[in-house]
Amino acid sequence: METQRKILVADDDTVTRELLGRLLTHAGYEVVYAKDGAEALEMASTENPGLVLMDGLMPRMHGFLACKAIKQLVDPPKVILLTGIYTKPTYKWEAKNAHLADDLLSKPFEKGSLLASIEKLFSDLELERGIRSSIAEASTSSPLENRSRDSERGFSVSTDQQVDELVGNAR
Repeated sequence: METQRKILVADDDTVTRELLGRLLTHAGYEVVYAKDGAEALEMASTENPGLVLMDGLMPRMHGFLACKAIKQLVDPPKVILLTGIYTKPTYKWEAKNAHLADDLLSKPFEKGSLLASIEKLFSDLELERGIRSSIAEASTSSPLENRSRDSERGFSVSTDQQVDELVGNAR
């Protein structure tokens, strides 16, 4: 299952947006743009990108708040937070643990590091969506909660419980 390779570039600096757009388009990605955090949130919900590159400081909605809101969408995209201010090594860990971003890159960043992070996150996204799809298919083809009436005991037991009882009895 190939994940859509669309990237939303959200940055209030026109030059940065255009440079990132050219780099990503040249690397084979479809690119859409937002000029502030509020527009980024709106576009993340309507354009369904697989990944968002978000500047940390933007007008109308701070980049960190926009990241947090984007991560609360149904089937959210991966997010890379780009920042020239929050550059301590601990910020990367904090951003991931607070579920704000999947990666944090300090500006200026290296082209190779950015593209490597993007590829890793698209691979992760493809794997996650494949697993969710497999689970959804399995639940529609055979319900997880197959109940049968145990006539001797007079109560309902799920298939999982029956298996546990059989395995437990075999020990």
